[in-house]
Amino acid sequence: MVRMPRLLTPPPTAALATAVLATILSAAAWAATSGPATAASPAVSAPPVVRPAAAGEALAPERACTLPGGLAELSGLAASRKHPGVFYAVNDSGNTNQVFAVDCAGATGVLRATLTVSGAGNTDWEALAIGKDAAGGPAILVGDIGDNLGARAEITVHGFAEPDRLANATVTPVTHRFAYSDGRHDAESLLADPATGRMYVASKLIGAAGRLYQAPLPPVTGQVNSLTPVRPGPVFATDGAFSPSGASYALRSGGPLGANTASVYDAAGTRLADVALPAQSQGETLTYADCTSLLVGSENDTQLWSVPLPPEATPGCDTTPTPTPTPTPTPTPTPSPGGLKLVDPGPRTCAFNQTCTIQLTATGGKPPVRYTATGLPWGLTLDPATGRITGKPWATGTLRITATATDTTPTTATTTFPLTLNWF
Repeated sequence: MVRMPRLLTPPPTAALATAVLATILSAAAWAATSGPATAASPAVSAPPVVRPAAAGEALAPERACTLPGGLAELSGLAASRKHPGVFYAVNDSGNTNQVFAVDCAGATGVLRATLTVSGAGNTDWEALAIGKDAAGGPAILVGDIGDNLGARAEITVHGFAEPDRLANATVTPVTHRFAYSDGRHDAESLLADPATGRMYVASKLIGAAGRLYQAPLPPVTGQVNSLTPVRPGPVFATDGAFSPSGASYALRSGGPLGANTASVYDAAGTRLADVALPAQSQGETLTYADCTSLLVGSENDTQLWSVPLPPEATPGCDTTPTPTPTPTPTPTPTPSPGGLKLVDPGPRTCAFNQTCTIQLTATGGKPPVRYTATGLPWGLTLDPATGRITGKPWATGTLRITATATDTTPTTATTTFPLTLNWF
């Protein structure tokens, strides 16, 4: 095995200066983005500039949900293994020793449960992950791993079984203690391999690549476990997570001193892709929403974003299920010669870069019937055999769509309907 070069830990004075610099730049970035929107300083919540994806490039981020009250200093996210659409979240240092279960199925997140971690103080809670408990079931792992001043001789991870039912509760954790084999480091990223349960921590460095450190398997309670470096990580890593398949993992670099980029690696550490993230003043958090997309957030912004991954960054993922067709009203059919009629879908509304489905339906005539349509925006396609329009439109405004059905006689029937495309 090739020996990794040792990373030098700055002395306390340099570390303090680094922490002060990070704080000042963070505040400056927040001030620049939290004031009134101008041409030179857009509001944080404004949608990102998007364009059609090129080959090998991820699609544009989409708004997922906003955080409920009580999560003003978001520092860790982890998607639930037992409750679809739910993620767990924690606040940064100086806040309560609580884990929050949030339902992100709608535009506004709903607090489903508050889990108080008994006997554990929030020294510097910077990360969350879903690992395994002693019985092999999913466990919520709270990473008390932050160390801005490089002053902690050891860090801790508190773990407890993910609840079967979401309700306010006090939980008793199993606490593991860790120390780095090569000196003290600041860190905000805790990962757990879903297959083995092994934990990893990524160090956070300013202006230099960090390291990914591996914990022993299993770690031992009642003693300090050694974290050993296994491969490089990005500059200024602020969070990370394994994909649900376990075949890849992602580490993000966040603002103000990082590049707002998620680097995706396969399980062996080979970099698969770098994915741009929404620009947020202090990008702190990342988890996998599912096998093909990330959920990211910021300590200074309540908006969470869903970030689709390019195909090369999704090893081990199954094919995405076909969306359920959107129900259509039953309007008056358009008469035509020969008994062929094409049902008018009526006014339709879809959102920019979100799944849109419109079903065209013909009655009468001599089958088989073939369908065509004009005026469709880029991103929407029509299946000529079924009359189903599907895709994610890359346009906004109201368009006039003209649809035509043709049977084998051949007889045609035509209808025109408005399609309104909103940003959200």
